[in-house]
Amino acid sequence: MGNVSRWHGLDRFIQGVAAYHGPVHVNLHIVGDGDELENIKTLTHTLAVTRSVHFHGFLGGSDLDKVFDRYHIAMGSLGIHRNGLKQASALKVREYCSRGIPFMISNDDPDFPATFPYSLSLPPDDTPISMDTVIGFYHAVYAHLSHPGEMREYAEEHLDWSVKMKNIKRFIQTMAA
Repeated sequence: MGNVSRWHGLDRFIQGVAAYHGPVHVNLHIVGDGDELENIKTLTHTLAVTRSVHFHGFLGGSDLDKVFDRYHIAMGSLGIHRNGLKQASALKVREYCSRGIPFMISNDDPDFPATFPYSLSLPPDDTPISMDTVIGFYHAVYAHLSHPGEMREYAEEHLDWSVKMKNIKRFIQTMAA
């Protein structure tokens, strides 16, 4: 989901799909447009994974809600290191959490500790993503059917603007003192 850019690392996931020969059929659904979209489509054809990679273009409103409701794991940025960053606070990851959708990222995020069970941390490099790792994450998360509610509760307690604004207010007060 998003404005498809190189730092999203979709190529890493597609390379992982191409390398995987296990019993589970892995699908990647890409929602959005952007500068990198044509390269991703070319890579999909080159690696012969068109059966597993689906392009939806830009979606909004109820059409986007339907996509969120249908799929199991969401993808944050898997290539943020390509911009020289080690840490990011992507809005879409917060959206995933508030909707109760487990997600994967390859960067540190100050709002999600390493122990957060509904986030899969992947290496911040250009290696293909291991589908065995992703499938294992899926099985671990979906063994706990309460995960959507737990994720939404976490979002309310840690990501809601009312919580964030309190932290900003405290910071400003500290700086002004």
